[in-house]
Amino acid sequence: MALNSESYTKMFTDMMSEGFIVIDNKGIIQIYNEKAKEIFGIRQEGQKHHREGRINPGDIVIIANNSIGQDDGKMDSTSLKFLGINDNSIGTGDCLIVIGVFDKKGMINPVFKTLKNYHKEDFLKLKTEYLEIPMEIEIDFVNKLISIKVRDEEFMINYINAIGHMVVLDGITREMKFYQSHGYTAREESINDLLKGKVYRSKGENTETLDVIGKNIFQIHKSDSIIQEFFNVAKGENISYIDRFEDINGYPTMCTLLPVENKNNRIGAALKVEDISEIKRIIRERDNAINRLEKAESQLNEEKALNKAFPDFAGDSEQIESVKRMALKASKTNSNVLLLGESGTGKTILAKHIHENSKLKDESFVHVNCGAIPETLLESELFGYEKGAFTGALSEGKKGFFEIANSGTIFLDEIGDISINLQVKLLQIIQEKWFYRVGGTEKIRVNIRIIAATNKNLEEEMLKGNFREDLYYRINVFPIWIPPLRERKQDIIPLIDLVLPKICREIGCRPKRISSEAINILLKYNWPGNIRELENILERAVNLAEGDNILSKHINLGLNKQDSEDKNIISLKGSLEKYEKKLIQEALSIYKGDKKKVMEALKISKTNFYDKVKKYNIE
Repeated sequence: MALNSESYTKMFTDMMSEGFIVIDNKGIIQIYNEKAKEIFGIRQEGQKHHREGRINPGDIVIIANNSIGQDDGKMDSTSLKFLGINDNSIGTGDCLIVIGVFDKKGMINPVFKTLKNYHKEDFLKLKTEYLEIPMEIEIDFVNKLISIKVRDEEFMINYINAIGHMVVLDGITREMKFYQSHGYTAREESINDLLKGKVYRSKGENTETLDVIGKNIFQIHKSDSIIQEFFNVAKGENISYIDRFEDINGYPTMCTLLPVENKNNRIGAALKVEDISEIKRIIRERDNAINRLEKAESQLNEEKALNKAFPDFAGDSEQIESVKRMALKASKTNSNVLLLGESGTGKTILAKHIHENSKLKDESFVHVNCGAIPETLLESELFGYEKGAFTGALSEGKKGFFEIANSGTIFLDEIGDISINLQVKLLQIIQEKWFYRVGGTEKIRVNIRIIAATNKNLEEEMLKGNFREDLYYRINVFPIWIPPLRERKQDIIPLIDLVLPKICREIGCRPKRISSEAINILLKYNWPGNIRELENILERAVNLAEGDNILSKHINLGLNKQDSEDKNIISLKGSLEKYEKKLIQEALSIYKGDKKKVMEALKISKTNFYDKVKKYNIE
């Protein structure tokens, strides 16, 4: 059977590996080959089946739009209000997921999530049971993919720049009656079109492919710059080019545009398009792989930097990595730092490392344990005193810790134990950068960095009236919370690796290994004493182990508090402290409060005496 010229042209153009479109000088499509239909999603082969129809009242509508107004039928504020979204801050270019029941006056009971167009997120997700139907909607900005999952059925669509995805469930059967697919612009099935009542075409097997021949080019392709240029050339404009990169209906293509003439008369234009979305996908995957590699390298470099900056602050848990990052940032500033955490968590070590990584590393680091110095001596220890300031003072006077630490760092450990009166003077030195020695009249100016630490809740202490609010805000410029060991047990093994060799060196014995059974015991323990308790238990185990291996029998964990209470056992230490307190009280009674005679009788130093008076709260 002989082919007519029209059939021959179709057969020839359908054999082309590129998309090929020809329009006449009125913009009417004369040729639109199979490859072009494939590129622009007009061919519907191999898709899930649904019938032709439209959205009806009562239908459940699910929308996922990665850029409002860009490729969704020009949605705007009116469209958003129809969807039941009255938030005026949501606008063009923003991302939207919305579920609701369709009604001609607007969506009923909408559930939605949004992101601004300048967001830095990798995903926008909404997981819910809407009218008892499980749904999971996700916009993947990294892989440029939108997924709408209803029950166990998933409807996915990829995009290059922007896309508006939609699934509609029948209001009665609750089954899928429409889903969005590529080529919706040509089929006039954008979100806005369908919400306004446009009929959608059927999909799947035995579905007739949209016949585009004889239609205006603007019916099939939205009026973007390349289509407008295509039309203008057909009308007579002298424009032509070969292999130019252009996006058409959101599809990346390489285009060749040529005028079509007959006897020097412009009768139309031809557009050849090559799909480069796969090339773009490969480039994007390559870029993502490079970004992941760079991110991993950056993370590795950061870990190396943190381990180098904090060699004695072991742990690779997420919590401790965060503490190290915060501490490294703190070391690069002059701001006051407040270290918070239970006793034995490593606040002193962290304070030293902050100093050692700061620009003050070559200056003094002075550690003051405020809880270990009697209140009567703490002021003179911190600020120093002039000669003759009080009975027993050195004849030449004495520099205080603040003076010694001038130009460097002072670490005020257990700052929560400082009295209210002394807090006033501490506040002055922070604000004014000067102080008087005890018994002195000359201002002593200092330039000093303060790191404070406490195991107390200072906010609770403020409410009780035990800590000044203004001082709290002065020292709490850069707070760092160190979590207890029981909340980060994955750090126990790195701590053992750090601490055990040190203990062996200090004791002077050969290096010892620890068995997996012993480690399991340590991992199950609750660690009320934190790292300090771990160090003590390991030191005891090293001393008990005769060979080179620490076994489970060498791990001697103390009774916890609850066990002691349950068995009504008073520890040896508790008994001694009870007796010590009673002895001091009896001596004070015998010597009628003469502290000097009590010290002589008990043969203890002045510092030791006041330590115990404070410790046992003896009046």
